[in-house]
Amino acid sequence: MPQHIPNPSEAFIQAITPEEWRGIARGLHSHLSRTGRRQKELAASAGMAVSNLSAYLNLHRMPSVRTIQRILSAALRTQGITEAMVEHWTRELDIREIRLQEGITDLSELGIEFTVAQRDRLFAAAAGDQVLAGAFLKMTDEIRSSRARAAQLAMAHTDAARESLVQSAVEAFQVDRKMRHFMREVERDIRRVHADERRKHSTPMEVLQDILKKEDVSIERTQQTSPRSGRGRWEGLRWLLTLKDKKRARVTTALHPDQYPFELGRVVGHLRMNRLFGSAGQDEVGRFATSWVEENFPQAAADPAEREQLEQDIIWLIFRSLSGQWATGLFTLPSERFVKLAESNAYDVDYLGAALGVSWETILNRISQLESGLPVHFIKMDWRGVVLKRSSYSGLQFAPLYMRVCGRWASARSLIALPGSVFRQYSVFPDLGGQTFFCVGRSVRAPSMSFGSAPLVYSLTIGVQARDATRVVYARNFTNPPVECGVTCRLCTVLNCENRVCPSASQPGMGKFDFNVIWSGRTIHERIPTTDE
Repeated sequence: MPQHIPNPSEAFIQAITPEEWRGIARGLHSHLSRTGRRQKELAASAGMAVSNLSAYLNLHRMPSVRTIQRILSAALRTQGITEAMVEHWTRELDIREIRLQEGITDLSELGIEFTVAQRDRLFAAAAGDQVLAGAFLKMTDEIRSSRARAAQLAMAHTDAARESLVQSAVEAFQVDRKMRHFMREVERDIRRVHADERRKHSTPMEVLQDILKKEDVSIERTQQTSPRSGRGRWEGLRWLLTLKDKKRARVTTALHPDQYPFELGRVVGHLRMNRLFGSAGQDEVGRFATSWVEENFPQAAADPAEREQLEQDIIWLIFRSLSGQWATGLFTLPSERFVKLAESNAYDVDYLGAALGVSWETILNRISQLESGLPVHFIKMDWRGVVLKRSSYSGLQFAPLYMRVCGRWASARSLIALPGSVFRQYSVFPDLGGQTFFCVGRSVRAPSMSFGSAPLVYSLTIGVQARDATRVVYARNFTNPPVECGVTCRLCTVLNCENRVCPSASQPGMGKFDFNVIWSGRTIHERIPTTDE
């Protein structure tokens, strides 16, 4: 019996447009590959050279309407193709080509331009080669991911630099002689509250609740929207205005019950700051912020909105630090009584914490806040080496917050000690004129909210100049030689250091450093060998 040869409809073939040829060519090419048929047979049936047919099917060249009709007529007669298959190919979307177009568009937005000829050649080559298409799509995904990571790093660096500016302004406020009357007024108010309220109540928590009740302030427990909740743009100012005008304060529910009383103390501290200083005090702090920005960051003057935001952040953090000082003083003692108790016990933090019923961090905060007493520097650092809180009355110079501190500091080394154990160290700074400090650090594990949650481990460190070490109980019978340290790797002059993670700015390219430590997410503290005292 003779083989039945389909008689394709002339109207159907003439209805195929050149734009639909892409889908048909891909489908026909795939059909030939799956069935094991050769393009040579189709080319012979269509009466054309195999090289021309291959160029058309692989979309290297676009055939004319007449040529499309010849190829389809031959395919319908000899290759087992039906009109339904052709119609399906014309309607079927090519996801790969769409992704290729999206990839090229993304690259164009990233500044990598393609000419029209390059686009057409790329589509033609990738349409017939799945490996090439996959490689190109993988490359575009990697480029997009790398650009996104670079943008995130740039934003994080800018954000960290901004926080460093704000923190530097607060540190300048604390040591400014004209601004010291704010701290003295806070201490006087703590003394008044101790004299009046503590007689009526048995615990500081009862004092705080009674003050909030008298002020008719309600506390709202809200979910934390982000790790930086309360420190976003204008959020600090809104928090103060809500507390002042609407008599309402928001406290995150992410706080452990042991941390909640101190956060409540901050709220009451803000209330006391509003009453103590009023609008005149806020205006004075505002003038300080304006003058500090003009002197230290004149670039902000080019953008009034950015400058105003920077000044508002400074004002917010200054009042937050003052309210924290008030809360710390309430939970311990007024400055005069506290200094006498600390001096009589050689600044034994364990004894002071047990006597006053507060934590190590509260005692160290109180010691670091006082103008009188022992001139110390205080550092709170997390497990990554990021400084969370700092202050200095001892003369130690800090690097900007967005620059990691030296891995040889007692703050860094105490992180690898057993939680709760005390780490002692003399530190000499060649890049600070050979100044020597005695430092005491302790690794602390924050209370966990639930089982399985990642524990927060951080170090608390205070330091004094070596000449004042005899006033501290921790320096007794400690004779270890001083450890050579730097402010930070970029500023350090100690080149042959096993903990260096970037070259020195004064002599780039010298000294041992390993950038893989930064990009791998490991901390410099993981590379410090433990040493026994």
